[in-house]
Amino acid sequence: MKKKIAILMSVLLACSPAAAYAEEGLTEAQKETGFTEEVTLDVAMMWSLDSTTDAKSYALNNALERLKEDYPNITINYDGSVHDDYQTIMMTYMASDSLPDVFNVKGSWIPNMVANGQLGTIDEFLEADEEWASGFANNILFDMEYDGHYYGAPFQNLSCSLIVYNKEIYSSVGYDSFPQTWDELIDCFTKLQEAGYVPLGMGNSGQWVANSCVFGALGYRGAGDSWYSDIMNGTGDGFLDANMLQGVEKMAELSQFMNENMNSLDQFEVMPPYLKGEYASYVDGSWTFGTLIATADEDQSMVEKSGVAVFPAFEGGLGAGTTTPGGAAWGQAYNANLTGAKKEAARIFIKYISDEQWCMDLAEKGDFGGMSVDYDYSQTSPLVAEYVALKQTLTDSQQYDCHFDTSVIDAMNVGFQELLLGEITAEEWGRNVQDEYEMTLE
Repeated sequence: MKKKIAILMSVLLACSPAAAYAEEGLTEAQKETGFTEEVTLDVAMMWSLDSTTDAKSYALNNALERLKEDYPNITINYDGSVHDDYQTIMMTYMASDSLPDVFNVKGSWIPNMVANGQLGTIDEFLEADEEWASGFANNILFDMEYDGHYYGAPFQNLSCSLIVYNKEIYSSVGYDSFPQTWDELIDCFTKLQEAGYVPLGMGNSGQWVANSCVFGALGYRGAGDSWYSDIMNGTGDGFLDANMLQGVEKMAELSQFMNENMNSLDQFEVMPPYLKGEYASYVDGSWTFGTLIATADEDQSMVEKSGVAVFPAFEGGLGAGTTTPGGAAWGQAYNANLTGAKKEAARIFIKYISDEQWCMDLAEKGDFGGMSVDYDYSQTSPLVAEYVALKQTLTDSQQYDCHFDTSVIDAMNVGFQELLLGEITAEEWGRNVQDEYEMTLE
């Protein structure tokens, strides 16, 4: 649903045309930057403005209010949709070369969009505002870099593979803490299943969750660091790599403990059965906390019983169990065709939807922006505070589906749905994806 955020400027006209905006009619921000031209920006992003459960919707509404107060000369025509729908919409925009002025860009989209002349670099934005640029967390711009340039301003700092679990339910089958080895994990899940629970919930109707939240961790647990570089450089055994395929085999092993309707539920629809105690745990990313808390509403008892963990390492794998795929994944970007006042308005808006206040607003709702902020997360939820403590012990690994070619990612995602249903083996999955991957190397 398209909503127009109308932002009108009240001005005192001077006698001279050169003084169209009298000094006393300007905001402090306008006086500081000198930007007073009336501009309308068409914006498309993956959050609705009326969501009551999405932390980024909350931060976006606050950012629009701040923009309205500081730059009443900028009008935002906003078109918001949910994550999975947004990706489909953006594919249409890119194919028809009809992109909006400002939008969310996924790291894996950047190479093709740059090649097609659709995406503007934010290099000059970063250079023009050192205070804003220096606020971004270490290495957070990695997912937004291509060919020596940056193409998106990070608006989040993710851990993409986390397990949220009910501590009381786990304790009831003999696990007072989350399993530390793969064998313990399988033993725990077996006991949970025998006790009548779904051990591990997942919502994969958008196809990407199995990739981002499960393979992102288990592929790394199998292959370690070098496989990502090999894929990006066109070296090594690709998707037939024996170490990486161990992670795919572990995914197949986990499928027996997942909800049978995993491919027809989205990432949000696993939360109600978890809150009802039907699922003992579910897999998602760090974006889950704000929505889980909001979904629980006034009864936070199940959230307060929850803990958070990562998948353990397994024997024979090259990757450590103290990692999680993480980083920005997405950024705030602008259309390469923007020039002059529209480009400056885009720069200003992009700052407002990635700056420190944006990050503080996300923190208030249990989410995490691209800048490190000083916030007491315990006042949001003990679960969020536990995650923050866990995050300090983890190292980020690469988010494969934010860097590989989009055609390869599509092949991976479709294959994972088949794998988890038992329709193909890990080796068949690898061969199917390898065929697609080799076409990108030609």
